[in-house]
Amino acid sequence: RVCFALLGFGYIHPDEHMQNGEVTSGDLMPYHTIRTWEWSAAVPVRSIVPAFATTGIPVWFAKFFSSKKFYARIIMYQSLQLMKLKALDYSFMSLVPMPGARRLGLLLLASSHVMNTFQIRPFSNSIEAVLVALSLLFLRKISSVKTLDKSYLLHLLAATFVTGIFTRPTFLIFGVPIAYQVALETFTHARTATRWLRLVVPPLFTAVGACTAFLVADTLYFRGALNDIVVTPFNFLMYNFAPQNLAEHGLHPRWLHLFVNLPMLFGPWVTWLAVRAIVDSATLFDETNDKSFEVYVLRPTIIQMIILSLTVLSVQPHQEPRFLVPLLLPVIVLIANTGRLAHVGKAFWVSCSIFNFVLAVLFGILHQGGVVPSLFHLHSVVTDTSLGMRTNIIYWKTYIPPLHFLGVSEQDVSTGLISFVDLAGASQGDFAAFLSAGDYDRTFVVTPVAMRYTLPPAIADCMELNQSIFPHLDLDHISESMDTGVLDGLRLGVYTLSPNCVFV
Repeated sequence: RVCFALLGFGYIHPDEHMQNGEVTSGDLMPYHTIRTWEWSAAVPVRSIVPAFATTGIPVWFAKFFSSKKFYARIIMYQSLQLMKLKALDYSFMSLVPMPGARRLGLLLLASSHVMNTFQIRPFSNSIEAVLVALSLLFLRKISSVKTLDKSYLLHLLAATFVTGIFTRPTFLIFGVPIAYQVALETFTHARTATRWLRLVVPPLFTAVGACTAFLVADTLYFRGALNDIVVTPFNFLMYNFAPQNLAEHGLHPRWLHLFVNLPMLFGPWVTWLAVRAIVDSATLFDETNDKSFEVYVLRPTIIQMIILSLTVLSVQPHQEPRFLVPLLLPVIVLIANTGRLAHVGKAFWVSCSIFNFVLAVLFGILHQGGVVPSLFHLHSVVTDTSLGMRTNIIYWKTYIPPLHFLGVSEQDVSTGLISFVDLAGASQGDFAAFLSAGDYDRTFVVTPVAMRYTLPPAIADCMELNQSIFPHLDLDHISESMDTGVLDGLRLGVYTLSPNCVFV
């Protein structure tokens, strides 16, 4: 985990940076960063509170490290992500009481590529997964209390639910079965409607207070005053309910979550064990006399969560694997509590290990793995502005670079001392036009080495390799990478543009 967190620079999806660290670093540091549409002051769809809680804290602490604050921020930034894994581990251990099942379940959870890639990145989905796990933990604690003297657990659950909804409104899909079971458990303990209302109404006021705090924080952040309330979950839902908006992000078949994303995240063997657990629960529930929490409360809650979330999320035509990340811990808890992990055999563990290792390397190290290291390299090259050299930086055929890793000041960009252009997947013609635009003392071009071979000689010969970064897997241009060969096809190049070349 530590190696993947601190040394794994694979770039899974732009949202891992653009929905979190890019914003907080730009607010707390004098860095030039990119603010995507989600943070538009007109109609923001992301709450600033979860972002500041997860990446803003290390960025703020790093400000006290003077000249070393850039590298201190990176280390603290990634180290804090590991704390999410500890929260998941603790929740899992509390939800699986049998020592043998707990040990095997922890092994399955810890070896999952999701834990070593998605969960150590500041995705809003990974935060959502932690909040779902904590909600299940609170459900267990609430169910184990036979008296009404620990109502503070209900207040904690209420605050967790509000935090989850403001992190991602989809949290409500995962949380509804938990809320239903909590209502049943508390009513059983209270025994009368009057005592039940006396028990649950105060936590509802806690939820209202937490919601008010989020609304105030977001409104002050985006508006600067409280005269125009910002409700980011509402904006999020309105945006995602518009088909034309989803079309901009890509439309997928509605079976993708069930038949592709779920097996890809959890593995086909874990998925099969989960299906068997659900089927067995449906067929044997009436025959068992086991009234334990794991069988009578937790198992149906998790099954309801799986079915409800897959159903609702599959209705939307935009389906990405990370939307199902919050299901990882509930699914493994469900499997572990059946006791089947003790009987799966060596073939299961070997195949699961190979599957998770391959995908962890793919997503955690290889995929777009040169983008962030290239920013580290350019930071060491261009941040010495004492030379007074006007510098132009162009990225082409890569994911959008998270500029807080470049660490150049907003002042240097606004004065024109440093210019940055992200050409994404622009054509060669547009790329050539940008090479000749502006009057700079030096120009850096960052692009996969394979893409340089596709350029006309007049352009390619003017690009001198400054730094080669390995590995960098570009899945969007597999054919070009294969034509180039394994070594060059898995490298990202930082090129210096010759000042003597003229592009027309």
